[in-house]
Amino acid sequence: MSELTQANSDGSAVVNDARGRKLTVRQPDFLQESRITKLCGEASTNVGYMYAYVFPAIAVIAVDGDAVPFPTTYLQIEGLIARVGREGCSAVLNHMSSAHNAEAHREDVKN
Repeated sequence: MSELTQANSDGSAVVNDARGRKLTVRQPDFLQESRITKLCGEASTNVGYMYAYVFPAIAVIAVDGDAVPFPTTYLQIEGLIARVGREGCSAVLNHMSSAHNAEAHREDVKN
């Protein structure tokens, strides 16, 4: 379960995960996603792995206010997945899904 606790002007948001941590998340930009995909090599062809583990983990930019550096190696990606964990990835995925649904609804209303 995740709960949005704060939306920030820089496009980031703070969500709580099931372990009670406050995760600050922000969607990586297109170039960052490209670099991460390249770092993952052959594993990047596994869509489930990328969307359930890698992309939610790299969206976390702070845990309980402690900054999380953006990974630049595959080992750092794995370390970030381990740090964020199942509960954190679940909270990030729930937030991203809610944000996507809200944006789709705004687009429907405009049309």
